[in-house]
Formats: sequence, C-alpha cells, structure tokens
Amino acid sequence: MTTKKQIKQLLEAVASRHDDLIVRNPFIVLAPLQHVLRSISIDRSWNADYPRFYWHIGHAFNPTGSLQGLCPDIFWLPKEGPRFWSDSGFTEAVIETLERRILPMLRRARSIEDMFRVEGEPRSYEYDNWLNHYEPYQIHMHAAFGRFDEAAVVYEKIKDWHLMMKNWRQPEFKYASQLGALVAAQDREAVVSLLHDWEEDFARRKDLLPIYERMPFPLEVSQPSA
Repeated sequence: MTTKKQIKQLLEAVASRHDDLIVRNPFIVLAPLQHVLRSISIDRSWNADYPRFYWHIGHAFNPTGSLQGLCPDIFWLPKEGPRFWSDSGFTEAVIETLERRILPMLRRARSIEDMFRVEGEPRSYEYDNWLNHYEPYQIHMHAAFGRFDEAAVVYEKIKDWHLMMKNWRQPEFKYASQLGALVAAQDREAVVSLLHDWEEDFARRKDLLPIYERMPFPLEVSQPSA
C-alpha cells in the first residue's frame, strides 16, 4: 500500500542524484526559482500499489499559487517496464523516466516565455486554458511583460467581479484587480514592486527561499511605450 514514507523515499532517491532538485513532500521542485515554478509530484490512484505521476509548471508571481503550478499534467511509466510499487526495479524505472523525459523538459522551462512553449511531453488542454484564457493569469502575464494596454482591457472586464463572488476563485480575481488597477494607472514602479512581492511571498509560503533568485521581469528590461 502506498504510504507517505514510500513517496518521500522515492523523491529523495531522485533528488539525491541532482544538485538542482529539492524535496517538498510530495513534490520535487527544480532550482532555481526565477519566475517559473517547476515540480514533479507523486500521488495515489484508485489502486494503492499503482501511483500516479505528474509534472507541473506555473508562475511564481501568482499570489494564490501552489506547487501544482497551473494544473497537474500526468505522465506514465513505460508500459513494458515495472509500474507498481511492488514490482522489482520500480524505483529504477521511475528514476530513468524522470531523468530521460521529464527533468530535461522542465529544465528547459526557465523563463516566463518558456511557459508558452513547453515541449517534450503532451500538455493538457487545461494547462493551455489556464495560461492563455483565465483572466487573472492573463493580467499577471500581460503585466509581467509590460503589455499594459492588453492587461487594462482584461482588468476593465473583470475589475468588479470579485465583489460578487463567493467561491474559491474570489481571491484570485481580487488580487488580479489590485494589479489591474496599477496597470490601468500606468504605474510601472508599483506593478514591478507588487509582482516581486507576490513572488517572494510565494517562495516564503512554500519553503522555497533556498532556491529563490530575484530576477527582473521582462517589463523591467524593456523600454516603456512612448
């Protein structure tokens, strides 16, 4: 039967082989943390002997973000090899899959731009939908890139929604409206400050400060529009 101890031992076995991995049970997180959260998790399935494996990518400047990134994207061990905890060679099969397929893909996703062109494993419709169409994340991304006019359009659409919401998404729309108001006011300094505050708070909440590296956002290195 799958236990937390089994998961922790497997994650630690993988992390011990690589200097850029840390364990935050039940996740492995890749270092460095520079705007983009990259992680792998192990979970139970309907069969306790048959774990499920997920990779995750998300933006660290998300004030309500988690180690699951935008969403859990599942991946499978090869059908011809061991796939159950009780199978001989299971740990080795997991390590080989992570090192050959998953870790290289995640290591390529270092920048915010890279989040839009993840390659190597099939990514879900859910991933693309959250990234490209969810209004709070649209505002986050447009602001980070300095696309204030585009962010302001989304903000005008949703700025009062959080006042009427009573579900788990309410905080996300409230924070997005906070950022959107600064964008609409063309206050670049305040936008930069808020994005960095959100990112550092995320690293602190998720115990990732040891791998967090403060880096400029794209809008900090681009010239403001005339």
